Amino acid sequence: MERDSRDGDSQLPTRSRSAITVRSDGAIAGEWKGGQEALPQIVRQVREGSRQPYGTFLRRVLFFWLRVYVFEVYTNGKSKAVNVRIPIPLPLIGAFFQSKLSWSQAFQFIERSRRTQGIPAERFLESCMALEFVRVYEDKEEKEELVVVGLD
Repeated sequence: MERDSRDGDSQLPTRSRSAITVRSDGAIAGEWKGGQEALPQIVRQVREGSRQPYGTFLRRVLFFWLRVYVFEVYTNGKSKAVNVRIPIPLPLIGAFFQSKLSWSQAFQFIERSRRTQGIPAERFLESCMALEFVRVYEDKEEKEELVVVGLD
């Protein structure tokens, strides 16, 4: 993660100037004007900002990963994350995976970034995969849990 020396917030690395930046508190940096009409443009910006680097595409040509991602946040402020990656050496299959967030993932990211509590938006981005089999979000009294299983 990069440090922004002006305001001390952490930001996710991005490729384009129009990309969305996430502050260390999980909120999206900058405010959008236009309300509901601007939502499709915001989603396009999130999708373009999440585009995978070319190196990831080349890696996927040779093999892809089976991933299991679990993130839990407890009401007392503690959290834990598990990110298991198992490489699967099947050539060319991973080249057909999407290279950026889907529309639904981008909408979920925007919704998650507007919330001040719970699972941070940066953890949501970390959990996104090219092909998801299962995505479960559970909100219990004592904890919130996000479980994602898929291929990346």
